[in-house]
Amino acid sequence: MIMASPLARSLAAVGILAAVLLVIPLAGSRYAILLTTEIAAVLSIALMWNLLAGFGGIVFMGFQVFIGIGGYTLFVASNGLGLPPFPFVVLSALVCAGFALLITPILFRLSGAQLAIGSWVISEVIRLIVYHTSALGGGGGMALTAVRGIDRSVRLFATYGTSALVLLVALLACIALMRGRFGLALRAMKDSPLAAEAMGVTIRKTQTYVLLVAAAIGGAAGACYYMVVLQVSPTAGFSMNWMAIILFAVILGGIGTLEGPIVGVAIYFLLRETMGNIGSLYFIILGLLAIGVMLLAPGGAWSLLKSVIRIDLLPIRRTMREAGQSA
Repeated sequence: MIMASPLARSLAAVGILAAVLLVIPLAGSRYAILLTTEIAAVLSIALMWNLLAGFGGIVFMGFQVFIGIGGYTLFVASNGLGLPPFPFVVLSALVCAGFALLITPILFRLSGAQLAIGSWVISEVIRLIVYHTSALGGGGGMALTAVRGIDRSVRLFATYGTSALVLLVALLACIALMRGRFGLALRAMKDSPLAAEAMGVTIRKTQTYVLLVAAAIGGAAGACYYMVVLQVSPTAGFSMNWMAIILFAVILGGIGTLEGPIVGVAIYFLLRETMGNIGSLYFIILGLLAIGVMLLAPGGAWSLLKSVIRIDLLPIRRTMREAGQSA
């Protein structure tokens, strides 16, 4: 029996996901399409934070800054030019990457808890600047007025397609990065920066590169999310609630794996859809569930599921044969 290579299994899994995403708008209800659009955006964000913290050890606790900037960039460009917002997701990605590049000289002078706090401070500073900028709507935020002339069905499918495409790009980017030499450098940097540097890894370059990728795709996903909401504000776009969702999904699912955020986001939305109407008890249940998983299964829900199915759906480690062929 010939076993498929890890890369083939990863690409097959992404292909199956793409097929499912293609079927949903053809067979699903309007609510199912909207929900899947939101799930795709949140999962893309969770994958990018996991790329930073789970694989690179960069605990960026202000990741909401890219979500907010991505949303505002799309709204400003689309409303200002009076054009459909969907292509401006690319602009959101570029602006977020540019902002990430701008803050790296300050951010990567820090490490550990200092980096986590510093990233949160940066996000809060940007939130306050946006809050006091009247051109951006101040505290009330902005509405996406450019979509008023677009048919609702067209808007629904275009938003869905854009969000689904960003998710597929996020997954493929993670697979490509983590299965190459960059992935090895990233994991080595997480395990021991000094040892990684001694082995020839350029720490600052690796940190900068992974932050640019995470910021760009995270910003694009944020833009997709707020295209669904049709309203962005500093309170929502730069909210710490984003970090709460990300942490819950990534840690509950299994940090440092590609499958973990997928499982975690699925659990989060399942709980939200079934128990979101019970008030504060819902958040207590989420917290208890997260604590329970961390105590009983430190590897997350994916580690439990993997022990049952006994297969990596999105393997990122190369075989000896693949490593020899690329050497």
